[in-house]
Amino acid sequence: MPAGGKLNAIWMHKSERGRGATILDAGAPLGAGLGGIIIAGLIASTGSWRWSFVIAGAATVLMGLAVWWYVRDNPRQHRGVNEAEASYIEASHAAEDAEAAVDGSKGKRGLLPYLKFRSFWAMCLGWLGFNGVFYGLLTWGPLYLAQAKGFDLKTIGWSTLVIFGAGFVGEIIGGTIADKWRASGASANLVMRTLLGISSAVVIGGLVGVTVVPDATTAVVLLSMVLFFLRWVGLFWSIPAILGGRTNAGVLGGAMNLSGNISGFVTPIVVGLIVGATGSYTWALLYFVGSAVIMGASVLTLNYNKRLPV
Repeated sequence: MPAGGKLNAIWMHKSERGRGATILDAGAPLGAGLGGIIIAGLIASTGSWRWSFVIAGAATVLMGLAVWWYVRDNPRQHRGVNEAEASYIEASHAAEDAEAAVDGSKGKRGLLPYLKFRSFWAMCLGWLGFNGVFYGLLTWGPLYLAQAKGFDLKTIGWSTLVIFGAGFVGEIIGGTIADKWRASGASANLVMRTLLGISSAVVIGGLVGVTVVPDATTAVVLLSMVLFFLRWVGLFWSIPAILGGRTNAGVLGGAMNLSGNISGFVTPIVVGLIVGATGSYTWALLYFVGSAVIMGASVLTLNYNKRLPV
């Protein structure tokens, strides 16, 4: 994902990075949604989860080889890019570089100079909170549907498709709204704080709702709504380029993703301990609410308007 954030910075015009970020990041809920059906089908047909792991892993390797063959580090290196497209992107980059020079940015830098800025920590904590919700639902969502709502394997597969499919659709829509609103002349802070603030509020409310509704169908609807708005935070993959420019988008994307992966390994363990100790998913869902609160506070703190003077 840090490489994807870097590609978004290099390949996209400044006005199109919202959609670029969400198209990049939308692969996560799309893969989870399709995986719910495919993996459940493989387990049912082979009678073993091991073969589903082997097949999913082999498919991932093949996709990685396809990306290595197709993707280029610079638009001019790609045979599918014409002169007008390359010039359009490069003009945006030149304008960004001129603006950064005026603001005091000094080109390629390491991570340490960014540690003194509030926006850097807001970026990292926002992504940590986001992944606390996403990884929690990704790893424990199927067991929650099975144990708390009584779903069988087939129903879990289709429910996962609906829930994470809603996340995929929501992410694409969120990126499109952000870019169109910015193109109308609205400031980055107005657009991002409004959209991501709405996202956080709906996620918190939806998760609280899931803890109190007894009906399984209503729980799936609420979780679908949560994923639809949660994935708007995929716009965060435009932030490394906003704060660090193309030159430093990779190192900032790496730091952001590191914070998200902390949630990635902590959340499944903590949720397992909570469910094991209480015999209920209520406090686990409230853990997700806490993660969403961290996310909400961070997205409203971050300054999206300018590159950091590093």
